[in-house]
Amino acid sequence: MIEQIQQAKNWEERYRLLIQAGKNLTKPSDEELAQWQEIQGCEVRLWCKISPNLDRTLQLQAYSEARIMNGLLYVLINHVNNKPTEEIQQFDLTRFFTDLGIAQRLSSTRLNGLKQIEQGIKAQS
Repeated sequence: MIEQIQQAKNWEERYRLLIQAGKNLTKPSDEELAQWQEIQGCEVRLWCKISPNLDRTLQLQAYSEARIMNGLLYVLINHVNNKPTEEIQQFDLTRFFTDLGIAQRLSSTRLNGLKQIEQGIKAQS
């Protein structure tokens, strides 16, 4: 998916790919969402759960009410899950989404929500 987004010819194609990617996230039950952290400061409701694994990797789960945000979360989850904590500490979310040609099109409030997740995964690693 990351390679497809990088190779997209324009923002509209990237947007379409992100919407499609977001369909891969399963909506958690209301009970699950109640146990996840709700991220404040994003323009849409956004939740995440960060779980450390025994092998010093992390497992990120996240969900949003917005389709585009779920696509962004899907890409992020696939990039950070099961990465060594040393690699997570070096991760730069803004650069990651800039390299994908996405960051410059994100509103500051959407980027803020993603940056809060980045801080959370770094704090857990």
